[in-house]
Amino acid sequence: MSRYFNQGWFGQHPMMYDFAGFFISPIRKKAAKKMGAKNLKIIDIATGTGAHALALAKLKHNVTGIDLDKKMLEKAKKKILPGSMLKFNYADATNTKYSDSEFDAATISFAMHDIPYEIGIDILKEAKRVVKDKGFIFIVDYNQVSCIGSKILHFFARLYESPNYEPFVRCDLDQYLKMSGLKIEEKTTFLGAVQFVKLRAL
Repeated sequence: MSRYFNQGWFGQHPMMYDFAGFFISPIRKKAAKKMGAKNLKIIDIATGTGAHALALAKLKHNVTGIDLDKKMLEKAKKKILPGSMLKFNYADATNTKYSDSEFDAATISFAMHDIPYEIGIDILKEAKRVVKDKGFIFIVDYNQVSCIGSKILHFFARLYESPNYEPFVRCDLDQYLKMSGLKIEEKTTFLGAVQFVKLRAL
């Protein structure tokens, strides 16, 4: 997986990444609660500075956050709370090295829109491989531009997001799913601007 997409702008500015994360913290908490039962073994893919992984760990899940950016991971590891089932590892999201069916679920939070389409497909295929047959993949990301909430967020997001943002919100997840052997089991949105999508294998 290209280091450019893991050690690019956000990788060089982890403090700014955390600053942006402050504003989406309520969304992360809402998404974490949608995971359901406690004590799930979860891999948080492209964990960044670990905000989403931490939200999951606070709900008593056993969470492993992975990323290719060492600066991000350094900040993430500082968030580990005593007694929490949370750890962070250096790993490529397209080739994690974990065993088949090792996790109950995988989460990808605000990462798909920053990744080229082909790499996004590889990430979903890898997530599908490491998640159990009855497990699921949960994605939190921008929704397609279709309502006032999404149009407002889109206006600001296009000012700072990577070139991969526009193609992502145009095609949404449908094209990714066809190529990765996944289907949508449930989809909800936050103010129409952010989507919460639960995926399972076909």
